[in-house]
Amino acid sequence: MSRKVSLIVHGSLVEREMPDACSEVLPGVIWGDPWTLFTPAYWLAQAWMSEIDTRPSGRYSVKHGLIGELGFCLLGGFGITAELATAAYDRCWQAGLFLRYETRPEAWVAELSEPLQVGSRKIRYRYPNQKSRFLAAAMEYVQHNELRTDSGMALREQLLNINGVGYKIASWVARNALDSDEVAILDIHLLRAGRLCGLFSPRHRVERHYKEMEALYLLFSEKLQIRPAALDCLIWEDMRSAGSLPLRLLDPQANSQMSMRFMTIGSNQSPA
Repeated sequence: MSRKVSLIVHGSLVEREMPDACSEVLPGVIWGDPWTLFTPAYWLAQAWMSEIDTRPSGRYSVKHGLIGELGFCLLGGFGITAELATAAYDRCWQAGLFLRYETRPEAWVAELSEPLQVGSRKIRYRYPNQKSRFLAAAMEYVQHNELRTDSGMALREQLLNINGVGYKIASWVARNALDSDEVAILDIHLLRAGRLCGLFSPRHRVERHYKEMEALYLLFSEKLQIRPAALDCLIWEDMRSAGSLPLRLLDPQANSQMSMRFMTIGSNQSPA
C-alpha cells in the first residue's frame, strides 16, 4: 500500500507517493511517518525536498586530488570536527607536506602541534603525534604504490594496507575522491541514524561488523532509491545539525532524567 504526502520543494507544494507507514523497507525496518524524526520515511522526504537524485551529488569536494583527500580524511574523525580537520589540512597543504609526500612524522608534528585558526578561535589539534605517524606512513605508501581510481571498492581495499587507515577512513576517501556508491562511511552520525530507524541493532559493532552493516546501508539506500553517497551526506548534515538530540533519543535513561528535570523546574515555578 502507498499514500500521498505533501512536501514543500523550492517554495512549491508537491505531492509524492510514499509507502504506507506500517509497511517494511527491509525486514524489521518500518517506514514510519515523514514527520517523525529519523524514520526511513523522514529520510526519504528530506531527500525529496533536497532534490537528491541519481546525478553526482556535488555535496562534497576533493581536497587537491586523491592524495589530498587521503590526507584530509586521515586528519578527520575520532572526535575531530570537520572545521578543525579543514584547518589542519590547510596548514599542512600550505607547508607543502602533501606536495612533497613528506614521510618524516616530525615534519607533520611541527605543523599540527601549533594552534589552528578555526573561525574566531585558536584551537589545538587532537592527537598530533599519532596522526603524524599515520600521515607519514600514507605518504610512504603512495610514493611506492599507484592508487586505484577505477573502483571505489578496489581503492578502499588498497588503502587498508596503510597504517592508521581502517574501513571508515578508506571508505571516506573512496566516496569523496571517486564519488563512489560501492562503499559506506559508517561514522557516528550514520550509526546513530541507523539505530534510530531500526536498520542497525544494538548488537552491531562497527569494529566487528563493518561489512555487514555496510551491506544493510547500501540495501537501505537502494530501497529508498537514493544514491548511497548522496544519502550519506544528507544524513551527516542533518544529524550533525541536530546536536545532542539523536544521542538523547538513543538513551531512554537520559530522556527520563531530562523529563524529571523539566517537571521539577515546572513545579518550582510560581503561577503567573
